[in-house]
Amino acid sequence: MARVLVTASSIALAIGCANAQQGGEGDAAGTGDGGAGGDAATCGDTCDQDRDGVVDSIDECPDTLPNAPVNQVGCADSQVGPMLEDTFPPYGLTWTPTGDLGRPGGLTWTYTGIQRADLFHIYWIVCDDPATRCGLSLDGAIDPPGEHWTFSAPASDLPGGRLVFTSATRIELADTTIRPLSGRLTVTIVDGSDAPIPCTSLSTLGVTGRAGSHGAELTGPGFKVVALAEVQDTLTTTWTPYLDYYDAAQTASPGGGTTVSFGGSFYDE
Repeated sequence: MARVLVTASSIALAIGCANAQQGGEGDAAGTGDGGAGGDAATCGDTCDQDRDGVVDSIDECPDTLPNAPVNQVGCADSQVGPMLEDTFPPYGLTWTPTGDLGRPGGLTWTYTGIQRADLFHIYWIVCDDPATRCGLSLDGAIDPPGEHWTFSAPASDLPGGRLVFTSATRIELADTTIRPLSGRLTVTIVDGSDAPIPCTSLSTLGVTGRAGSHGAELTGPGFKVVALAEVQDTLTTTWTPYLDYYDAAQTASPGGGTTVSFGGSFYDE
């Protein structure tokens, strides 16, 4: 039986700041509800000197513009940055896995019921866990760096929500000969209505990742990831799901010897 390491989420630190809650409704003179404006010596903990609707005693970003959309601790979008989400499943969502990464049709992860609360942004980043680097091996453990997935810009369609990663691996046949193989991972990200979610680089998203290079911003209550890992040998130009290829090969270790790793991280702000 193939040994498969597949994770739905790579997770670490969390962020307490998130999406938009409309600021307070005090007037320019600071006479509205919540003690907007005023002298801190007279209004005490009810002061809201930046008039964002969050009183100074819990406001972690005291310099927001009046009535700027802020999160529950008084920070605007421009005052926070993306951080790793530390729970799974996050945001109250439901995660449903189906299929197989190495079989026709691939692996499908369906995420539904995302509750954004006061989050400004949610991102899903592919292959971001440095402890379990994404890759594929047909002869045992994944050997760095060649068997790790590497982003392929020419094969990808970022506006169409498709990311393609490539690698180099090999297979040992029953006669002990070694056959070199090319590996390919295709990841497609769509929303709840199956419309593509555009992908982009982490630098464009403004995310400082750990090991990932690309991902997508999630704006709706759900999304779906479809991933397929394939191999191609030197004798053919055909790409074949890696488990189908392994099953058909005359290998030195029938019924075992493959290792695959693939996952994604949630970031939010």
